Amino acid sequence: MIKEAYEDFKRGVRDKELNEKAYKRLDSHSGIIRDVKAQDMRVGDIIQVNANERIPADIVCLFTTDRSGTAYVRTDQLDGETDWKVRRPVMSI
Repeated sequence: MIKEAYEDFKRGVRDKELNEKAYKRLDSHSGIIRDVKAQDMRVGDIIQVNANERIPADIVCLFTTDRSGTAYVRTDQLDGETDWKVRRPVMSI
């Protein structure tokens, strides 16, 4: 029981750390990019994601700087698979 309590405590610390992490969000009214904590993200937010950055939410890829137009995503935190999955952004917006 002590071990489970300790594991729950560590999970809580990790969750708090992830929720406090700042990301870049586009303010749709002013066009300015501002910092937003992961816990304050909302449906419809446009978030800038950089290489090797963890994403704390489901996203739709709108644009990528890769010349081939692809993004590589690892979903090991969701399904345990460690291989990279190829994703393509939404067709020209």
